[in-house]
Amino acid sequence: MELMVELRRQWRTGGALIRLVLVNALVFVVLLLGQLVALLALGDRMAADVWFARYVLHWLQSTYVWGDLLTRPWTVITYMFVHVDLFHALFNVLMLWFSGRLFGDLLGGRRLVGNYLMGGLAGWLFYALAYNYLPGIRMHADGGDILGASAAVMGVFIGIATYRPDLEVNLLLFGAVRLKWIALVYLLIDLVSIRQGSNSGGHLAHLGGALYGYLASTQLRRGNDWSSDVVGALERLGGLFRRRKGPRMRLERGGRRTVRVVHDTELNAGKRAKEERVNAILDKISRSGYDSLSKEEKDFLFRASHDQ
Repeated sequence: MELMVELRRQWRTGGALIRLVLVNALVFVVLLLGQLVALLALGDRMAADVWFARYVLHWLQSTYVWGDLLTRPWTVITYMFVHVDLFHALFNVLMLWFSGRLFGDLLGGRRLVGNYLMGGLAGWLFYALAYNYLPGIRMHADGGDILGASAAVMGVFIGIATYRPDLEVNLLLFGAVRLKWIALVYLLIDLVSIRQGSNSGGHLAHLGGALYGYLASTQLRRGNDWSSDVVGALERLGGLFRRRKGPRMRLERGGRRTVRVVHDTELNAGKRAKEERVNAILDKISRSGYDSLSKEEKDFLFRASHDQ
């Protein structure tokens, strides 16, 4: 019970990165339990794997076959949260944690979620187009369906590496290394892996996610906030199905009751002022680096990134 209480607390207070990690971890655990139940029920490992692949995994992982997508279109989203191999899940979550902390501290939680989702979608599209219209890719590939968070994570990692290419991080055995060199190594590994036919679909998706991360950060420098716009559109879509709430705030002073109603226009004005200050701080980071910020600016940026 204490574990569930702690997980709920982390979900409520941990911010966007914690929620993405928890979703990936929860889906992995649920699928692991599903495999175990199938094995215990059927008593045969091969039969259990076939049942699990046909009746569970088939409806969560995605594919490049347009006809199959018509029967399970949601898989272009669900695939980026699905892992069935422990080391695959562990590597992706660790990479998400590493890159997501850098991304979230500098660019905020809304953009982090946007880069994750759009990186995953771009990765799926890149893979599907290549498999359908580049026959040489499919001929040398070792599989068709796709699953895992790698493309979405690449959208986050390449996004922050593009925005702050000279930011140094300390790596075990290597010491301080700039993000741009780490990103280059990852991209080279993907290119080599595609040529060798090793998980070609997955590595193609990595490149698609990386492409979105690069373009989104390039556009952000020009004032076009693709990732926040995507999250905003999803929030507005969700708002169509929620009841409108009444006044947001009531104040009482002394014996007389004074009521102040805060309408959406005031809330939006405050939100715009906050975003303008965040953008000003980010511009300062771009010009002079993170260390040029005052303590108050760093604290404000930290609070803003966890509020988004």
